[in-house]
Amino acid sequence: MKFAEAMQTTIANNLANSSTPGFKRDLAVGESFAEMLAGAGKAPIGKLSTAAYASAVYFDSSAGTASNTDCPFDFAIEGDGCFAVQTPAGERYTRAGNFRLDTESYLSTADGNRVLTTEGPVVVDGALEVTADGTIYTGGRARGRFLIKVPLEPDVLTKQGANLFAAEGGTGGMREAAPGEARIVQGAVELSNVNVVREMVQMIAGYRVFESLQRAVVSQDACLDKAVNEVGRVG
Repeated sequence: MKFAEAMQTTIANNLANSSTPGFKRDLAVGESFAEMLAGAGKAPIGKLSTAAYASAVYFDSSAGTASNTDCPFDFAIEGDGCFAVQTPAGERYTRAGNFRLDTESYLSTADGNRVLTTEGPVVVDGALEVTADGTIYTGGRARGRFLIKVPLEPDVLTKQGANLFAAEGGTGGMREAAPGEARIVQGAVELSNVNVVREMVQMIAGYRVFESLQRAVVSQDACLDKAVNEVGRVG
C-alpha cells in the first residue's frame, strides 16, 4: 500500500508538469521483501505485487516533442545533451529552452539563471540569431556557441527542481557535445515527455490495486480477530 501511494504521488507530479517545457517524467522503483533481506538492490516495478516499498524515483530521459513557437528566445535541442546554465549553486543543466532576457539583457532561463555559451553568459544587444550548431549572433557578431553538455553515464544526472539537473561528481560527470551531436532549433521548445493518457491509466490501475490491498488488510485483520477471540473457545 505504501508503494501504491508513492506511485500515485509520482504520477500526480507527472500530470501536473505535463505542459512544462523540457520536463522528464518520473518513474518510481521499489524493492521486494526478498531483495530487502538479500541486499540485492533496486529493481524496476511494473506490477505492484512485486514491491514492498518505494526505494527511489528516477526519471525518463527520452526526448519530448519539439513545438514551434516562433519566439526568437525559444530553443530546442534535437539529439543528446542539455543546455548548461549558471546558478548560485554552480553549473546546472536543462532541456527547457524557453529563455528570456534578464534585467541586464543576459539570456536567461525562466527562473533567472543565465544560459552559458562557450564564452560564458551572453548579452543580447540586438537581433538574436542562432545557427543549427548553436552559434549565437547578436549585435552583428558571433558571441560563442551554446554550451551543450552530455552526461558521461546515463544515470549521472539527478533532478534539482525548477526543471534543472545536477551532475553527480560536479561538472566532471559531463562532457561537451561533439559537433553534430546536438542540433539547435530556434523558435521552438521541447515539450514534456509525459503521455497524459498513459499516466491516467496507470493512476486508475494504481488506485484499484490500492483498494484491493486495503481490502486484503481488512480481511486479514478479521481473520486474526476471529483466531484470537473465537478459535479454541470453550463452549
